[in-house]
Amino acid sequence: MPTQYNRIAVLLHWLSAILIFVLLFSGSQLLEPVPNSDPGKIGVLQGHATLGVLTGILVLVRLINLKMRGKPADASPAGTFRARAASIGHKLLYILVLAVVGSGMGIAQNIDLQAVIAGEAMLPEFFEHSGARGLHGILTKLLALTILGHIVAALHHQFVLKDGLLTRMRWKRMD
Repeated sequence: MPTQYNRIAVLLHWLSAILIFVLLFSGSQLLEPVPNSDPGKIGVLQGHATLGVLTGILVLVRLINLKMRGKPADASPAGTFRARAASIGHKLLYILVLAVVGSGMGIAQNIDLQAVIAGEAMLPEFFEHSGARGLHGILTKLLALTILGHIVAALHHQFVLKDGLLTRMRWKRMD
């Protein structure tokens, strides 16, 4: 059993993490406060949607990679609260990322984003009529909280338990 994640898993983890932070920031700080009547919003929305789909694809590729190439043993002993919490937390991260991407795609479909980008339609005055928009907002908040828990747990392992957990997710040199 490997002692750390393979290079592809590490690359996809950190790339996905960066993209998710960019998406959470752009959604809450660049899109949400800007009125839909602002013409500049369409370009930001297009970039946000494109990065969202890319993130979903990267997460799916990461899951496939982990299934095919394996992953290190759990850091906490099997059957312990920490092991169960880690398992649930990781599954929840994947589910939430994919659900956020799916709800974002639902918003894009509801507002006909392709037609908006092509200049054939305008953004609606409000997105609230879209159930996908409400769901997207709730899911992004749950994702942000789950990410915070993930970071706190990783730091707890590294600095309190001092078990070297973070070394499993670093780029290893090929000797």
